[in-house]
Order: sequence, then structure tokens, then C-alpha cells
Amino acid sequence: MQKKLSIWTLGLAIFTMLFGAGNVVFPLLIGKAVGNKVLFAIAGFIITAVIVPLLGLISAMLFEGNYKKYLATTGILTGALITLVCMVLIGLFAAPRCIALSYEIVTWYFPKCSKIIYSLIASILILTLTIRQSKVVTILGRYLGPLKLTLLFSIIILGIFSPIKPQATSFTSWESFLKGFLDGYFTMDILGTIFFCGLIYSTIKTQKSAGQVEGSSVNIALYGLKAGIIGGTLLGIVYIGFCLVAAMYGPYVTGASEPQLLSALASTILGPNAGILANLSVIVACFATALALTAVFADYLHKEILREKLNYTHALLITIITEFSITNLGFMGIIKVTAPILNLCYPALIALAISNIATAIYGFRHTKIVFFTTLFITAIVQYSDYIVALLKG
Repeated sequence: MQKKLSIWTLGLAIFTMLFGAGNVVFPLLIGKAVGNKVLFAIAGFIITAVIVPLLGLISAMLFEGNYKKYLATTGILTGALITLVCMVLIGLFAAPRCIALSYEIVTWYFPKCSKIIYSLIASILILTLTIRQSKVVTILGRYLGPLKLTLLFSIIILGIFSPIKPQATSFTSWESFLKGFLDGYFTMDILGTIFFCGLIYSTIKTQKSAGQVEGSSVNIALYGLKAGIIGGTLLGIVYIGFCLVAAMYGPYVTGASEPQLLSALASTILGPNAGILANLSVIVACFATALALTAVFADYLHKEILREKLNYTHALLITIITEFSITNLGFMGIIKVTAPILNLCYPALIALAISNIATAIYGFRHTKIVFFTTLFITAIVQYSDYIVALLKG
């Protein structure tokens, strides 16, 4: 008999899938930058890094975790193109970003560590853990999730119970909110929930087949939503903790690079030896998320790009080799490549999630118009300076 996967385990799996490299770095950078205006920044960040991904999860669950059907509401060809762009972002850039960040953390203690050797070892480990696709959610929820959460909370609890107060900065309340809101894009978590949803939905459906989840597809979606709320709540708690810790201790780690900020904070708060605990938490977080990202992209490559001409294992090998190559760009290099695409696409994906919820529940028929209008307006706003210069020139 199949062992039951509880809603708490599934919620931890969702948290573990989503909480990767960007989820570690950006709340810390936000807290460090805005200082005593940190609460406004937290409010903005929670909207785009917690509430928006939950919208993505809800909407994808209503489409039974089928991202092709979900994105096809924008048009068949458009949906295929959006899928390709999103898959490349999460599979070939977000996963290497996780490995690149974990490497930066390791070099905090071992500065002579070779990037190529580290990336090779990481790739082999991810390959080993994703070779059995059906076990990915179970591994994340039962083992890596609890370990990650325990380690992350250790640094937060020890950090926030401190007499140190956040320093004043030049940020206004609105600027702080806007920074938190926009930096939430770089977590890429709405992409994660849309494309991880298939793994989550199929896992719940398996439980339903075994008589552990009762009811129709709607009940499966509701079960997934409840698990998503658990995962989202855990994300929110960690984000708040990270922002507050960085706001309080930011002035003490001014010399640390962006990827090594948590290592510097951990050494300051816990001491140089105990700080390795926080580094371990980041490494676990990065590997857990890279594991889920790799599994999703390899499945997409196997089924959609290669049309099952090669099996899942071969697709996984191609994915791992490509990720290994991109990892050499480094954490900030990968951010620079993906930032313009995310700034352009994220508002449209938010609009798509809301429209698809309306489509699934109320039969809304104008999703395509909403999506492309949002994309057009975002493009005008983002490239307004370039457009004005072009018209003048």
C-alpha cells in the first residue's frame, strides 16, 4: 500500500520547490537597502513573491496542472511560445542560478574551491536525485523541506531577537514598497507554481487513486490550494525574517557581495564557526529548488521538444549538461541575462493568472486580450526612454 503524503508534507514540498537562490538573496538585499523602511518593502515583496505565486498555483490547479492547456488560453501558438520562454527561464537559468549561489556560499569558507569541479559534483547529485521523476515531490516534502526550514529558521530566530535597530536610509516609504514589489519578480515563483503544478497535481491524484484524497478534480485542486497556502505562509515568514535581519545588520556587512550576503550576516550574528549553519541552509535550499526545476524542464524537453524520441533519462542528461554550462556565468551574470525578460513578462503572467481563474470559474472569454494588453503596456513603460530617444533621433 502506498504511504500517505500528508497535506503538510505537500505544503513543505511546495515551499521547498519555490525557495531557491533568488528567494534567499533578494529579501536580504531589500532589507539591507531600505533599513528602517523595511516594513513597506516587506509589504511589496509579499505581494509579488507570495500572493502572486499563490494566484499562479490556484489558476494552474483549476487547469489540472496542465500548463499547455493553461497557457493555450492566450492562443495555441502563443501559448507554445510562452511555454518555451518560461521553461528556458526556470529550467536553464533558474536552476543554474541556484547552483551558482550555492558555489558562492561554499567559497565563503573555501575560497580556493574550483567552480567547474563544484558544478560537476552538483550536477551529478541533481542527476542522481531526479532520475526517478515520480519520487521528486516525496524527496522534497519528506526530507529536504524539513531540513531546509529548520536551518533557515535558526538564523532568523537568532537574528531578529537582537537589540540592534534598523538604520535610517534615503529610501522613502513608497520607494521601499516599490523596491520590494519589483524585486519580487526576480524570485520567478509564479513561473514555478505554474510549471511545478503538474508535479503537485499528479502527486495528489495518485493519493486520490489510492483512496487517500476523496472527490473530483475540484477537490484535488482545493487540496492543492490548501497545501499551497501552507507553503506560501512558510515563504512569507522566511521573507519577513530575512528582510528584518538584513535591515538590522546591513551596516555591519557592507563589504559583502550580493551572493555572499547571507554568509556575512550569519558570521556576524552567529559567529564565524556557527555561521556555517546558515550556509548549509542556503546550499540545501538551492539544491532542493534546482532538483524540482531540473525535473520539470527535463520532462518538458522529453515530451514537448523531443516528442519522446529520447527517453526521460536522456532528456535529463541534456538538461544537466546545459545547466552545468550556464552555471559558469555566475549568480549575478545570470540575473543580468534574465532581468529584462522578467520585467517584461511578469505583469502579463500575473494578469494571465487572474484571467484564467475567471475563465475556469466564470467562463471568462477575454484572457488573450487581457494578457496582450498588459504585455504591450509593460513594454511601453519599460522601454519608454528608448522609444523617446528613437523618436527624437
